[in-house]
Formats: sequence, C-alpha cells, structure tokens
Amino acid sequence: SRALFIPLLRRVCQRTGVRLGAKNYPVGGKCICNGGNSGGGRITASYPISPVDILDILPLMKHSAAYGGEGFVPCAFGASSGSPSLHILLPDAKAAFESAHVHWTARALPQALDLAQEAASLYQRVIDTPLHASVARCLDLTAVVLFQAKEPELAAANAARALAVAVQLGGFDCSEAVTAHTTLSHILISSGGLAGGVKHLRAAIYLMELMAGPHHAELSNIYHKLGSMYYEIGSGINALRFYQEASNRKTCDRMLEGMISKSTALVLAALGEFKAAYESEKVAYGIYRLILGEEHDLTRNSANTLKQFMKLAVDKGTQLVAEDKKRREKQAADAIASQLEADEALEEEKKKKKKKPKKKKKN
Repeated sequence: SRALFIPLLRRVCQRTGVRLGAKNYPVGGKCICNGGNSGGGRITASYPISPVDILDILPLMKHSAAYGGEGFVPCAFGASSGSPSLHILLPDAKAAFESAHVHWTARALPQALDLAQEAASLYQRVIDTPLHASVARCLDLTAVVLFQAKEPELAAANAARALAVAVQLGGFDCSEAVTAHTTLSHILISSGGLAGGVKHLRAAIYLMELMAGPHHAELSNIYHKLGSMYYEIGSGINALRFYQEASNRKTCDRMLEGMISKSTALVLAALGEFKAAYESEKVAYGIYRLILGEEHDLTRNSANTLKQFMKLAVDKGTQLVAEDKKRREKQAADAIASQLEADEALEEEKKKKKKKPKKKKKN
C-alpha cells in the first residue's frame, strides 16, 4: 500500500480527538483483538494498539479563528483539559492549495485555478464562513491565475474579494490589506482601469506610510511606478512630481536609484529641460557603471543617452543665446525706431506751429 501508516494514524487521531501514548507502534501488520467476557473481563492488549494506549478522548468544536491550525481544535474547559497544540488541520485543503501553487508555477493555469477554488471551498466548509486568512490566500491566488489566463474582470473581482476579507479580518491597516491593494491595482492598471488602479496604489502608499513611516523600503518603488504610469499617458508634470518624490525617499536598492534617475531624465528631456536631464542621466550612468560595469547594455545605453542629452543641451543653449541676442537686437531696434518716431512727431509739431499765421493786434 502507498499509505504512510504513522501519518495516517496521526490524522485519524486528530480528526477524532483520540490521544495515544507516545511510543513506537508496530503498525502495518494484522490486528488481533481479544478480551471481554472470553478473557474473564480483563482488558487484553491488542495488536498493534491496545485500549491502554488511549490516554484521553477530547471533544472537538469548529473554530473559525484558528490560523496556524485551521479547522477543528480541542474543546477545552480548563487549563488542563487538553493540549493546545492538538489542532485538527485540514490537510486536504492545504494540499490542494499547495498543489495549486505548484501548478501555477509550472504555468498549468487550468489545473491551478481548479485547485485554488477547491481549496477555498474546503476551507469554507470547515469554518462556515469566508472570513478566514486561508480563504483570502486562496482568493488572491485565484485572482493571479485568472489574470494570467487573460480574464481581467474575474481576476479583479476575486482580488476585490480578497481585499474585503483581509480588511474584515485584520482591519484596513493590516499588511494583508496592503498586499491586496497592490495586487488589485496591478490587475486594474494592466487591464486598462487606470483610475481604479491608481486609487488602490495610492491607498497602498498611504497604508505603508501609516504603518511603517515615510522611510518604508517599498515607497520609492511605488512612487516610481506611479510616475511611470503618468509618463505613459503623457502627463509629464505629474510624472516628474512622482519621480522626484521617489528620489527623495530613502532606499537601499542602488539599481532602483538608477532607474529613478533615468526615468527623471527622460521626463525632463520630454519637457525640454535638457540640462537638468543631462545631470539626472549622469547620476544614473554613474550607478550603472559602478554596479554593472562599463560593458553592460544598460551602462552603454545610458552613456549614449548622456551624449544625446549633452548635444541637445548645447544646441538648446546655443539656440537660447541666439534667441536672446535677437531679442536684444530687436528691443534695441524697437527702441531706436520709437525714438525716431518720437523725433519725427516732434519735428512735425514744430513745423505746424511755424506755419500757423500770426493774428494782427487791434489798435
């Protein structure tokens, strides 16, 4: 048989509340039972487990708040009524959830979806309510699988349910709620729901700062994502604002600093600020060269971009100087023309006064 007898025995004891003495039971053989009246009323040890090996039988109850040991727990009426470590788990639901993860990793999406939904159903059958952390994990996995299976509407619906369960269990400011907001925002943004995605991403930022302060490690990354989204839709000013906010946050990831500097340079170049773009790209180039080396593609690309920004900055500077020179020449010419016009007007006025006949005086 493929069954493992000791784990099977433990599972039966957990489901029935039976507590056996800790010893090495010779399981796997035939069981010979004897006793009762034929033995003079004496309890004769059976093989491999005898009644004297049963230390206690615990009544069980459903407990929906268990997390480490979901499902059934011993019903204890006092401090010594039962062992708190004796939790009746749901190995079937756990195995289904783990199998769903395995199939999802192997890109077997239909099987992963079926197993994730089955695991959620098994958990709810035990706890009689969807408000459980394991159910939230199943919903989150279902949302991810549906999103990868090109079902964005169903994925968003399951992600929203996972968010609702997380908020009901741990409050709006729990870490699970932050993860749920991030997952839902990614699904909405990728499926075209930019407004809803940005809303949930901003909620994740707010909760991160509320729970961990302004120096949370992921804040720079999320601000950079927001800036990239605004840059893609052509809102350069908002993109630059979020990139600058991302650069002001402390992060231990030097590569992220390089990405933020490069993104800032691209936005500044799109806005025509080539000198500032050159300075920002210079920071990105220094980080790439230090971490990746001069032969890496990112470093070479940054070096080429740096040369382009330098040329554009020089050209724009030359153009600005020429335009300023033309502007000053035009102002000087306008001033001279205005002066000439004023002089001509004054001469005309003098001529008119000379041409006027003088009135004769009366005697």
